[in-house]
Amino acid sequence: MNIFVLGPAGSGKTLFVRNFSAYLINEGYKVRTINLDPGVLDLGYEPDFDVRSLFTLESIMREKNLGPNGAMLEAMSRLAEIDLPDFKDADYILFDTPGQLEPFLFRDTGRIIISKFEDACCLFIGDLPAIRRNLVGFFLYALAAYYILGTETIAVLNKIDLLSREEVSRIEELVRKPESLLEGRPSSVKEEMDMEILRALKSFFPPKRIPLISAKTGENFSEILAVLYEIKCVCGDLT
Repeated sequence: MNIFVLGPAGSGKTLFVRNFSAYLINEGYKVRTINLDPGVLDLGYEPDFDVRSLFTLESIMREKNLGPNGAMLEAMSRLAEIDLPDFKDADYILFDTPGQLEPFLFRDTGRIIISKFEDACCLFIGDLPAIRRNLVGFFLYALAAYYILGTETIAVLNKIDLLSREEVSRIEELVRKPESLLEGRPSSVKEEMDMEILRALKSFFPPKRIPLISAKTGENFSEILAVLYEIKCVCGDLT
């Protein structure tokens, strides 16, 4: 199974890939890792394939006389053209995507890369302490990834180790009953929009499919594995 780990900068993608791959190996699975971020300086793990062996953000900046943003766009174009390894011996292949999500998501690169692989899905990682007051916006972003990339996408809330147990419990309740975010009649256009968005999001991200995890401690990694197993299952019923 090919698992693309997506998310905004600072959401914990690389740490998740490192520790979740170790978790899967400990569970007895054969795992491969692929780094698609040409700008990362220190992964903290040794990938089985590293795009930096072909080019880096810094090398493109020197070669093309570009700034960081222009170099990232050029890197994304190159990524779409290369043939990435397809490790047939692996049960799970984890793809660590660029820290700048937008070029991967809102250009053709991400869709082209993912379309080359069968049995693919995306984990869309969110920095829970940063977004806990804007969960609707995060889920809408995850829905955009699902829509654009055209593959199964699971929203994942990360960094629960940075919150108190009480805060985590409150967020778990909100995830189970998102309508509780909006009680009573909407008092603004934004609240009306939130209500409509929540109705749509419940169809694509059912509450049981939104794991709350810690990429640092490995808490609730078993929930991620359970969701991945359901995706691989022939029945495929994720609700």
